[in-house]
Amino acid sequence: MMNVNVQISPVEQRYLSSVLKDGQYPDLETIWALMDSAWKECECDPDVMDERIEKFYAHPVWLLNGLFIEQHTDSLANRCSFADYVASLKPKRVADFGGGYGSLARLIGTRCPNAEVHVVEPHPHSLAISLARDTANVRYVPELTGVYDVLIATDVFEHVPDPLALVESTAKHLRMDGKYLIANCFKSVILCHLPSTFHFRWSWDAAMKAMNLNPEEIVSYGRAYRRIGPVSSKAARKLEQRSRRWFNLIKRLPKNTRVRVARWLVSGIP
Repeated sequence: MMNVNVQISPVEQRYLSSVLKDGQYPDLETIWALMDSAWKECECDPDVMDERIEKFYAHPVWLLNGLFIEQHTDSLANRCSFADYVASLKPKRVADFGGGYGSLARLIGTRCPNAEVHVVEPHPHSLAISLARDTANVRYVPELTGVYDVLIATDVFEHVPDPLALVESTAKHLRMDGKYLIANCFKSVILCHLPSTFHFRWSWDAAMKAMNLNPEEIVSYGRAYRRIGPVSSKAARKLEQRSRRWFNLIKRLPKNTRVRVARWLVSGIP
């Protein structure tokens, strides 16, 4: 059996000991509060992507988050739903972009033993890499390579300053008719959700469609998008401008009219 303590640095061990009282994990709201504390500790600026952001995503709170996900009922249920959906597609190559601790990738690897499963993560933890080795068809890679049947990005695009550029660069690795499973939270749940992305709350599907990623199945709190043509952000950029322009107005509307009005103002869809 793997010695977990060997994989966790003394700094991380002290941090985990300070937050895991009596060996018990905090609840989800406390995890979010700890992420916000780390964000402030690193003095991050949501409008400046510099070394402070790198320091934040290397903070021990992300190891805590990975460990938390593997014992939190709702988080596990969501990942099982994603994994079951991917398995239903019978893919040969899958990539989990921004796959973090690798929990979802390992679930997919177990359900799809004949598939090659990549985890693309800019801040991979040594413990996560070791755990991935226990599933023969799962491995961490520095970047997407070749063509995939399924791409996954869960809780990724709200953390980056230019979501459309990242969708474009990653989706070019998706085969035609392949599925891109995306789950976003364009809301101020935690400080590392960049406010500059929040306008996509009601316009994301329209933007994806403009990029030839057709919105299809709802999967847990995400959606699958099928690639139907060449991926380009050109048309989506115009929609993005409208989305930003109307966002402050739309968010003030009654909840029962926001989606309909957003579709009309942003994408021209009645």
